Amino acid sequence: MEDKFKRTGYTAIKSEKVNAPIIDEFPLVMECELAEIVETENLHAVVGKIVNVAADEEVLDENGKVDPAKLNAIAFDNFQSGYYQMGEKAGQAWDAGKKLMD
Repeated sequence: MEDKFKRTGYTAIKSEKVNAPIIDEFPLVMECELAEIVETENLHAVVGKIVNVAADEEVLDENGKVDPAKLNAIAFDNFQSGYYQMGEKAGQAWDAGKKLMD
């Protein structure tokens, strides 16, 4: 296949921390090193260690953290083979299920 980056209009640049390219136009980049590969009868998982995170100002909140609503990320749904936009907060981690624990 011809150069995928040329076809998309994105620019691949050398990562600062790992031996892999990153896409210059992406507002959030997480560079990872391979930690381990876990294989069982029902699971094949690749576990990575994040060694660098770079984010553009436009996707950060007032506290300097990545704001998913500003990021305009997508997620792949393996069941429907679809891509879905993310952004609206559905609940607070470690709080949403508290009432079920009482």
